Amino acid sequence: MKRRKMSLILVLFSALLAASFSFADLSGSLDEDAIKKRLQPMGEVTVEAGTAPVAAASAAPAEVGQELYHKYCHICHETGLAGAPKFGDKADWAPRIAEGMDTLLKHAINGYKAMPPKGTCTSCSEADIKQAIEYMVSHAK
Repeated sequence: MKRRKMSLILVLFSALLAASFSFADLSGSLDEDAIKKRLQPMGEVTVEAGTAPVAAASAAPAEVGQELYHKYCHICHETGLAGAPKFGDKADWAPRIAEGMDTLLKHAINGYKAMPPKGTCTSCSEADIKQAIEYMVSHAK
């Protein structure tokens, strides 16, 4: 009980300390000139008639797959958790690769055995998931 009270006091003190630092930089910044300065545009964009905006360059598919693997997939595939095929293990991946990309993708999208749908990456598109699978498969051949 005593330990719980000390923990609560420490949490409250930390929150108050953090709040005091976050408000420290606001002193004097509520005057009208300071507000107008903060609200001014940072720059301008000009598009000439007849030209289309240039699309930002997207990451290469292999890079996207690698990034997604390290963000989501490695949690299970690094160690073989819950029966997941281990990253880079040819014996684990061979029967799965033999089933084909369509089956691998279907299992990854819908979930399979202990694997949740999309491997917990709910914001990933089907193309993203496919790139992550391709990344893992490329290291198991």
